[in-house]
Amino acid sequence: MRRGALISSAAALAALLATGPVAAQQNFYRDNKITVLVGGTAGGGFDIFSRTMANHLGRFIAGNPPVIVQDMPGGGGIVVTNHIYNTAPKDGTVIAYVGPMASQPLLNPGDSKIRFDSQKITWIGSLSSTHSILFAFHTTPFKSAEDLFSRQMIVAGTGAASTTDTYPKILNEILGTKFKLITGYQGSKETMIAIERGEADGRFMSIDSLQTTSPGWLRDGWARVILQASATRLPEFPDVPTARDLAKTEAQRQAVDFAFMQDEMGRPIAAPPGIPEDRKRILRDAFAKMSRDPGFLAEAKAHGLEVAGPMTGDEVDAMVKKIYATPKAIVERVAAAMK
Repeated sequence: MRRGALISSAAALAALLATGPVAAQQNFYRDNKITVLVGGTAGGGFDIFSRTMANHLGRFIAGNPPVIVQDMPGGGGIVVTNHIYNTAPKDGTVIAYVGPMASQPLLNPGDSKIRFDSQKITWIGSLSSTHSILFAFHTTPFKSAEDLFSRQMIVAGTGAASTTDTYPKILNEILGTKFKLITGYQGSKETMIAIERGEADGRFMSIDSLQTTSPGWLRDGWARVILQASATRLPEFPDVPTARDLAKTEAQRQAVDFAFMQDEMGRPIAAPPGIPEDRKRILRDAFAKMSRDPGFLAEAKAHGLEVAGPMTGDEVDAMVKKIYATPKAIVERVAAAMK
């Protein structure tokens, strides 16, 4: 009996030691909620994507923590990225939809507003690849990309680091377009209201953000797509040129490719640097499972969200390394174009 009892005790101890870390993490997320911060305003594309994710992510984490969403707009994503990098708790309870921020430290060296290093951020994954377009409102005279070189188009922007602002500046300098930027709108919904009022002719945005922020604009012809703000073509717009198509020299093509490279990261989800490695793995694994889950995909489709080509945290890390490996001369040319 004594020998049997010792064997049973040893087996129980071994089982406890083997499951201890798992149980500890299960207890951690059972007792804590996860907050998703969003670099946009309520009702915008960033917000709708994040709330859809929040409805499902907790199902794939041991302990099934509640996941809540808080909007933190400003600077086209700079405010929330600074917060996640410098201020948010580094315990795995706060993540953020930061938008296309990865190249900003390279493009704005020494800018006191940008207080993060994209290489040190903990990347959880990306909800999808993105495809940005330029649309003109149906009441404006802009009907094709050729019009961008012959007359001034007013576009609405949300902040210095947002593609709403960087794309028109880059295309003006690199390709010779004639955009006039009016910026400072807090988020997507505000820009759409401004366009309806006639304050702007159109804007740069992802195709799914257009579909979710202003349902029916494409279907009803209110938004006229005249340029694909990318290096690769969307099949649904076979006759609309890409920005790369408008480049006339190899130097222009290289600059345009770098400018749009961060779009390949799609819709990245970030966590603070230095979170515990086991919680990083839990969040990355949960995100990867969620991105393939039929329930998540069905809700995303119902909202008109583009969820093709999600990326793992490792894949986002690799894309950040690719961005940071861009030759300095190309980075400097694009950075100068953004001024």
